[in-house]
Parts: sequence; C-alpha cells; structure tokens
Amino acid sequence: MKHFILSLIAIFCSVSAFSQANGAATQQFFQLPIVPDSIQNFQRRCDYMLAHYWDFCDLKKAFSSRDKMADAFDMYLSFMPYATASEVFSSVDNFFGRISRQPKDVEFIASMAESRLYSDSAEYKSEELYSHFLDNILKIKKISKESRNYYQAQSRILHNSREGMIAPSFDFVDPEGRKMQFIIDPNQFATVLMFTSPNSTAANLARLRLDADIKTSQLIESGMVKIYQIYVEEPDTTPATPNGWTTGIAPGIETVYDVSTIPMFYILNSSGKILKKGPDVDPLLNVMQQIRIPKKKKDAPDGNLPE
Repeated sequence: MKHFILSLIAIFCSVSAFSQANGAATQQFFQLPIVPDSIQNFQRRCDYMLAHYWDFCDLKKAFSSRDKMADAFDMYLSFMPYATASEVFSSVDNFFGRISRQPKDVEFIASMAESRLYSDSAEYKSEELYSHFLDNILKIKKISKESRNYYQAQSRILHNSREGMIAPSFDFVDPEGRKMQFIIDPNQFATVLMFTSPNSTAANLARLRLDADIKTSQLIESGMVKIYQIYVEEPDTTPATPNGWTTGIAPGIETVYDVSTIPMFYILNSSGKILKKGPDVDPLLNVMQQIRIPKKKKDAPDGNLPE
C-alpha cells in the first residue's frame, strides 16, 4: 500500500511538473482552472481539470495562434490517462460542442488528435479515445468533403478491426506471385495475423522471437495455430518465411485493417473473432504458452484465449 501511494505521488508530481514547465505559456494564452483543495483524490482532480479545462478559453479566438493552441491541446491530453473514462469522453464531447461551428478549427484538432492518439509515434496512443474523437469530428457538418472521407475511412477501419469484431477477409499475393485470399479456417484453434514491413526492425525482431519460441512451433506443427505474415508493402527481396507460416503481400491492407503501428498482431479464435490486437509480441507469446496441446487427437484443444 505504501508503494502504491508513493507511485500516485510520483505521478502527481510529474503531472504538476509538466504543468509548471508548460503551463506558463498556456496560462498567458488562457487561464487554467484551479482544482479546489477539497478534492484530494488524484483521479478526481484530473477529472475536474478535464471538465473545466477550457472554461476560460475563448475558443472563437484561440485558434488564431495555432502553436499556442497545439501546446494547450497537448496539455489537455496529458490529463486523460489519469482520469476516468466517462469524464474523458464527456469532456471531449463538450469541447467539440463549443467548436462545432468552426469547421477549420475542428480539422486542426482532428489532425492533432490523429498525431497524438493514433499515429505510429503517438504519445498517448489510444484506439478507443481516437475513435471517440472521430465520432465527434464526423458530427460536424461543414468540414471539407476530403476530410470527411478521410476520417470516415479511419472510423470504418477502426470499427471493423477492433477487438470483438469478426476479422475481415482480404486478398494477398504469396512470394511466388500467386493470388490468395485470407479466410478464417474454423479448424484452427487460433489464427494469428502479423502485419509487417521489411523496413521495420521491431517487426523483424518479433518474427524472430515467434519463430524461436518452442511452444509456438509445437502449436503450428499440431495444426492448432496458423500464423500469417502479411507485408503491407512490397519487399525488395523475397521475404523470409518461418517454417509452417504463410507469407503474403497485401498493399492497401491499411484500408481494411488498422495497421497504424508496425508490427500489428491480431489473435483470432476459430470463428474469426478478434480476441486481442496490438503491436507487442509478448502478449501473443503469453497466449501461446497457455494453450494446451491435446495428448490424443480425439481430445478437444484447450487453452485460455483472451475473450
């Protein structure tokens, strides 16, 4: 308990230090809210900051200084990881409600949100939060047609490839140039989609770790697990294919699946349901360790696939 309290204090101090270091310029831009001393709980203090962050900001004039607005928006996002989800979403809704008649400013915030929440180098990467931003962006009627089409496509991709959805089928080409199609095989206990790039060091290391994992190799040999290594762009040389894997090249796959980070792993059950997704290979290796290979063929496969 003592260590937990100290951790909270450390987090609070880091946020306070961030605010002091960056807040001077922001407070000159507009006054930040002062959290009442009566609110002692750290999470509730962050909730209060989000609920009142823009109270003293004239949002009709603030966007005249895009640099200062970008700094203010960054600080706004910095409180979100420590606040309750309901307060975060409510704050975002209220913020967009105030700028709904400013389509150009909405598009500026949209680009900021994409950079900070969704891009490969996003500081506060969160698919759920970015999806909520997209929902609000697409409610604004007067944003440009180009922006609407762009963000609608992102929203559709995130919806179709989120955890709990059925993984979409797609076409790809194997290293020999043959046209193939990914369709879920109900005979597989689990299917893994690894979206990769030949220029990604992280993806290459992840492939090596998976290929070297004894349990994963055993599951592939038993026919319980199948791994698809799908390149999002054409490699300069013939890609290496670990034993038992299927390799494919699918340019344009980013219009079907969320591949905002490379590598991106999807774990599917026998019905094609997306059980887990993410850029880290460690959760996948943990799942492989939890699957039991039946001693007899008549025995049903077992394991703790994340539901």
